[in-house]
Amino acid sequence: MNEFLLEKYHDLLKDGAIAPELYDLYEVKKGLRNNNGTGVLVGLTKVSEVSGYNVENNVKLPKEGNLYYRGIDIKEVVKKSKDDFGYENTCFLLLFGHYPNDIESSIFRKILSDNYDLPEGFLENIILPHPSKSLMNHITRSILSLYSFDDNPDAIEGTELIKKGVSLIAKMPAIISYCLQAKTHYLDKDSLHIHFPKKEYSFAENVLYLSRNDGHFTDIEAKTLDRCLMVHADHGGGNNSAFVGTVVSSTLTDIYSMLSASLAALKGPRHGGANMAVQDMMSVIIDDIGINATDDEINNVIDRLLKKDYFDKSGLLYGIGHAIYTLSDPRCDILREEAKKLSEDKKSPKFDLYYRFEKLAIKKLEAKTGKKCCANVDFYSGLIYELLDIPRDLFIPIFAAARLVGWVSHDIENLLYCNKIVRPATKYVGFKED
Repeated sequence: MNEFLLEKYHDLLKDGAIAPELYDLYEVKKGLRNNNGTGVLVGLTKVSEVSGYNVENNVKLPKEGNLYYRGIDIKEVVKKSKDDFGYENTCFLLLFGHYPNDIESSIFRKILSDNYDLPEGFLENIILPHPSKSLMNHITRSILSLYSFDDNPDAIEGTELIKKGVSLIAKMPAIISYCLQAKTHYLDKDSLHIHFPKKEYSFAENVLYLSRNDGHFTDIEAKTLDRCLMVHADHGGGNNSAFVGTVVSSTLTDIYSMLSASLAALKGPRHGGANMAVQDMMSVIIDDIGINATDDEINNVIDRLLKKDYFDKSGLLYGIGHAIYTLSDPRCDILREEAKKLSEDKKSPKFDLYYRFEKLAIKKLEAKTGKKCCANVDFYSGLIYELLDIPRDLFIPIFAAARLVGWVSHDIENLLYCNKIVRPATKYVGFKED
């Protein structure tokens, strides 16, 4: 039977191939990208804006990158948190359109903390009995399962989406941590450590408290993770997972299904897993040339990477370059500073190597392509997670936990103001019988 299927598949490859030139003939935009590399406009939003270039005469012109949450630059959003935890205020900003005052912030934090806990029996009956080697699959299944614990799960009017969305955002530290503990215990054969969320803890503090066996963390660790959550909270309505959520929710399905679709999209290595690729690449480099490598040694490695003669032989410099940002990625600028401070606190020498690699890699890649480029958010986020002793299994789930608020915000906005099922078209170019 399998041989038959393989034979038919190879017949399909031979006889059913779509000629590449047909995409140009019918002006089909692969990946919803214009010929100049810009994205095809598919919606309007007031939630966030990603800006990394200008376009003049259909040509992309480099500029310093900006990320705006409801019109406020992400760097200013981070500054507003001062020395406190800012992710909760960031969630409020994305959901409600303005930065909260002290009273609004206090009330919203209370609402979040009141929703930290999972439904009774959920941990024992839904999460622990069904571990998965993929935490993202396990988290997605858990979100879908929460549908059954909702008295009115299919309600999608704005007020219902706000209540359900905030409840789900608040539950993410417990969900991602318990999915990790289930895998660690049942699949990796290690001890099971279960803590329960603390209402007095911030979102970031609960992530560290719940995911660590001893529950211990320092203030700088929690504040650094908080900044990571803030910069990952949203990235415009056109990124893959946000757009997937828009497509799915446009059918008027429930919020649990919408979020599960976005989670599935984020799991893909082209979207959510890039920081792990950076860590893998840098680990190989450190093993080969050492933490105190010279610039010449680093340049030699970069040359080999670009020539597809090193690491995974893909020709890629992971963490360098971005589809939108050209001269700078503001998220990277923020996390670079956070990584530096955390490295000093941990007395780790890795930051210096990463920083020098970043600068040398940009020069090499610009010389090769003739285009301006920059390091992206993934270049330092993986290093931060490593310095925080966060297991690799949690890298993408933490991204997902941070991004949930963005998906919910775009979902509400699209249902309120667009509210039309997403239905693009394709052109049939196959065989037709007479």
